[in-house]
Amino acid sequence: MNKKSKKAIVLWVTSLFLVVSWYAMTEAITYAQAIPEKLYSDEKTRFPDLKFPIPQDRTEREYLGLSGKNTFRVGDINAEIVIIEVFSFYCPTCQAQATRVNELYNKIQADPNLRNTVKMIGIAATNSPFEAKSFKESHRVPFPVFSDEDEEIAVALNIKYTPTFIGVRVNGKGLQEQFYWRPGAFTDPSQFLQEILKTSGTGLTKGN
Repeated sequence: MNKKSKKAIVLWVTSLFLVVSWYAMTEAITYAQAIPEKLYSDEKTRFPDLKFPIPQDRTEREYLGLSGKNTFRVGDINAEIVIIEVFSFYCPTCQAQATRVNELYNKIQADPNLRNTVKMIGIAATNSPFEAKSFKESHRVPFPVFSDEDEEIAVALNIKYTPTFIGVRVNGKGLQEQFYWRPGAFTDPSQFLQEILKTSGTGLTKGN
């Protein structure tokens, strides 16, 4: 290859790099400008008809208001709102977020207006029962956590990122209306809870 050909190739590669860089920068600016202030989706849709094993722990069964020894659906939980966190044992963001999620649970439990009407469960996507239990114990997760080792639940929920938070309106009799969807972590548990209550349509509010 002669010098003239080499020079032409170098110029072509450089031009291509500049074009790609300019396009990427333009796309990044457009994306940044398009990000809405609202980080969550309030689209209402039917929550998939998924089945979970009834917890063996009596405290967890009582928390969810369940009886029996087989399976349950989210709509069977004795509440008006169920907040679902889909996480992974190997997700650094999920690990860092655990303290705030626990704080959210504690805020709900400390509020007389909410403790019996808002419940929480966790789904450990891609995690074995052992990994799900290890996450729960190491991060002192106070609500029931369920393994999703084969990802059937994550696929049914169209989960792309962890953590993802989902709000479902229930009535203990089978109602399963998804009203809230948020991929990614939250920074303020109180603000997050307010978003959930506002979009649920239940009329529930935080107490004093």
